[in-house]
Amino acid sequence: MKHTTPDELFLYAVRALGARAYPEATLRQKLARKAPLDMVEAVVQRLKGLGYLDDRQYAEGYARLYAGRWGAAKLRRALLSKGLSREVVEQVLAEQASLQDPVEAALALLERYPGRHRGEKPRAMRFLLNRGYSLTQAALAWERYQRPTTRS
Repeated sequence: MKHTTPDELFLYAVRALGARAYPEATLRQKLARKAPLDMVEAVVQRLKGLGYLDDRQYAEGYARLYAGRWGAAKLRRALLSKGLSREVVEQVLAEQASLQDPVEAALALLERYPGRHRGEKPRAMRFLLNRGYSLTQAALAWERYQRPTTRS
């Protein structure tokens, strides 16, 4: 562990956040390699006070990035694995669900990647389930995909 001052650690954290977004838990781990935990805590609180570190904003951005490619279950697993609180994850996913119909998103995936399922229901279901859609959502999307009037 290097001996750094709080200001040096703060600048290091700001540079890291400037390069990419981090959830609070991950940034804490990164900073803990450089300084004692009490200094890390002070820097994290300073970053949060300035609005540079916000788990909710991170989760919203992550969910927007993968919306349409992943279902709610896969997004939930990914966000929880990054150290975000269950409460924040559930709030963000609830907001996202209100903005986008998951069956329509699953249908769009089936239409975008026909080679992944080759018109076979079992392959299509596996494809959607692996993307984090529920069995019900996958079945409804497949049903809509099969209707010739809904496909372009």
